[in-house]
Amino acid sequence: MHNFAWLVTGGFAKGYRTQILGLTTALSTVALWAVGDMTLSELMAKLPIILGGLGLAALGVKVDDKKGEN
Repeated sequence: MHNFAWLVTGGFAKGYRTQILGLTTALSTVALWAVGDMTLSELMAKLPIILGGLGLAALGVKVDDKKGEN
């Protein structure tokens, strides 16, 4: 049961959760456009979400780098 809880809570991604969340947000938005569920104009309207996800991933990398310096 401990292994299941570890898997469900994301224990395997410890230290990388912020990057995973940001990239998943950006990629899922682009994927909706790629499969035809969204028009190009709708994709452009969602550009702040895409850039926000990428910014979140970059922030996570920067925070992890700062932790490693101490």
